[in-house]
Order: sequence, then structure tokens, then C-alpha cells
Amino acid sequence: MRNIKRLLTITLVGVLGFSLAGCNMIQKTPEAIQKTVVAKVGSEKITLGQVDDRMKSIIEQLKQQYGEDLSKNKDAKDTLTEQRKQYLDGMVTEKVFLKKAEELKLVPGKDELDKEVSKKFDDIKKVYQNDDQFNEALKSANFTTESLKSYLAEQVKIQKVMDYIFKDIKVTDADIEKYYNENKAQFTQQPGAQLGHILVKTEDEAKKIQDELNKGAKFEDLAAKYGTDGTKDKGGDLGFISYDDQNYDKDFMAAAKNLKEGEISGPVKSQFGWHIIKATNVQKEAKTKSLEEVKDQVKETLENNARDAAYKKNLDEWKKELKVETYENKL
Repeated sequence: MRNIKRLLTITLVGVLGFSLAGCNMIQKTPEAIQKTVVAKVGSEKITLGQVDDRMKSIIEQLKQQYGEDLSKNKDAKDTLTEQRKQYLDGMVTEKVFLKKAEELKLVPGKDELDKEVSKKFDDIKKVYQNDDQFNEALKSANFTTESLKSYLAEQVKIQKVMDYIFKDIKVTDADIEKYYNENKAQFTQQPGAQLGHILVKTEDEAKKIQDELNKGAKFEDLAAKYGTDGTKDKGGDLGFISYDDQNYDKDFMAAAKNLKEGEISGPVKSQFGWHIIKATNVQKEAKTKSLEEVKDQVKETLENNARDAAYKKNLDEWKKELKVETYENKL
């Protein structure tokens, strides 16, 4: 679904999300450059200026990072070009879908369209604390209220095309069972345990924690009190870790592997310091989840795969039909 999501995220929430990072308008490039045609969709043209207008907040961020003249920095130029390619791709797809919405008679009637646009508009406005903040975001993103609503109307039409593409996608129980049987490794949890730890710098600190545990203190409370890494805010929880996980220190994992259900280790030295380790949900053998346990997950995977395939197939066909041309060398 990544391609689909990338198209759908070129919405106002995304565009306006950067708006409060800086409110200066970007410096205009020479008019001739801005009028450079970078893509054609049928008889419609997309100019470099239109691409830059769409990604105005991105350009502002780059200027804050690299300075006003982005052409003087190779990293800035490379980033700008890559961002332009991504936005151009999205804009081309939008135009293709909008043309197909008209051709396939998928455009909603005025009342329905107005209703859906109003809902989207209100949802975006709710993100901001007040009208001033919302209006500031609009201005920074180079939108007026009316142009925002026009843009949202286009998004509604695009969604209708997406719905049309996906309308015949169905995943059967037989499909789910077949995928499950062919991909059981995905649903198999290797031997391991739910591990928690308290990481400190010295052995003396670890021994002090061990003494407090022996006196009845709660592991999670001591993790919050003494822990020195990010897990302290989660009671030391590291999640379920397979014993063969190569991302963890070997000495740490060797000690963890020897712990029984609910057992807490003594001080364990690793390359990061000293640990007190707790093991729960200990699983000594590999365990494969049943089909019933993962049925919904498999169904979602198959539906997403089918959507991706249908999206790509239709978009590729429609681009050929509309004789789409892009000129990335002009970005």
C-alpha cells in the first residue's frame, strides 16, 4: 500500500503540517525557470513552479537547514531534486485520476461533493487550536480557504477512483489458508522470552538493586528509579526477544536464556554496563500461531497486496492511454 498511501498523503494535513516551522515565503526563482514544463498528462502541463508551490513548506525547511541559496550546497540540491520527483509523481497521478474520474462518471453530484469537502475541511481545521493558527497554516502552505476547498474536492474525486479500482477485490477463506500454509515461518515465534532489564553503569549499583529486590521491591519500580536507558519509562520492558536475536549483546542473551519463568538474574555484565534481567512468558520451543489466530492479519495482507497490484496495473495503463510524459532532468 505504500504507493497508494503516498498519493493519499499529499493532502492538506500533510501540507499544513509543516506550516508552523516557519512562515516566510520562499524566494521566487526566475520566472522562466518556474514556467519550465516538467510533465504532460494528455493536453495538460505541469510546470516546475506548480511543483514548487505544492512543496513550498519543504523548500522552506531546506532553506532553514542549508541557507537561502539551495544551489550552493550539493546535499541541499540533491534533496530538493528528490523531493521534486516525489511531488511531481504525486501530481501526475492526481491529474490521471481526475481525468479518469470524469471519464468513468465517478464525480459525485454537487450536494454530495460539498458535504464531503465540508467534512474534510472541518477535520483539518480541528487540528489547529484556533482560527489564527489555522489561517497562518493556510498562508504558509500557499492556500486560501477557497483553494483549500478546491483541493479537497479533487481529493474526494481521487478517492472515488481508488474505490472503483478496488471494488472487485475479494479475499476468500481458501486464499487465506493457502497463504498461511505457504508462509508459516512468518507466524512462528522462535524460543525466547518477554525480557525486562535494569541497566546501570557499575556492578555495585546492580548489587544494590538486587538487594532491594530481595527485600520485596518491585522490578518495574526499580527500573523506573535506577534504569539508565529508554526502557526505564516502561518498567524496563524490552518486549519478546528470541534467544537467537543477534541485535543483543551475547553475554546478556546467554544470561537471559538461563532464566526460568518469572526469574530475576543477578548482576550481568555486557558491553553497555551491568544489567538485572527479568524473564516472563518464557518459551523454550518454537511456537506457530494457528490459522485462526492470524486469519485477520493474513486477510489484510492479501487485500493490501491485491490493492497494490490493481493500483499499479490501472495507473500504468491509464498513463499510457493519456500519453503521460515526465521530464525529471528539468527538475
